[in-house]
Amino acid sequence: MNAVKSHEVQLRWRDFDGLGHVNHPVVLTYLEEGRDAFLESCEIGRVDYVVGRCSVTFRKEIRLESDSVTVECGVRELGNSSFTTSERIIDDRGEVAVEAEFGLVMWDPALPGSRPITRRERSALMPAGEREVDRG
Repeated sequence: MNAVKSHEVQLRWRDFDGLGHVNHPVVLTYLEEGRDAFLESCEIGRVDYVVGRCSVTFRKEIRLESDSVTVECGVRELGNSSFTTSERIIDDRGEVAVEAEFGLVMWDPALPGSRPITRRERSALMPAGEREVDRG
């Protein structure tokens, strides 16, 4: 897997539900924020993609007492026009609250449709020698 990048997300009052924990759809927003920060850190410029698949496992609640969480993101697998990220949300105690995996498809809005991952994107997303999958 590519080097994992971390991104801190400040929790907002509106993120919490009546039970005093972060509401589950907000977790997807935290993951998206972390993923966007990861892609920005790859220095490949604007990347248009769509989410083709997501799997989220909630390990523990994120409580009202928390000020922030850390989102970790890295590329696990790279295909011809898509890639898979492994992502985690770590609470302010250092415990894993959420684990997720996203299948992201590179997108060309002019088509509209999927497009191949460029050489530049490929080398930025996955260092040489890492796992790549040929999907034909």
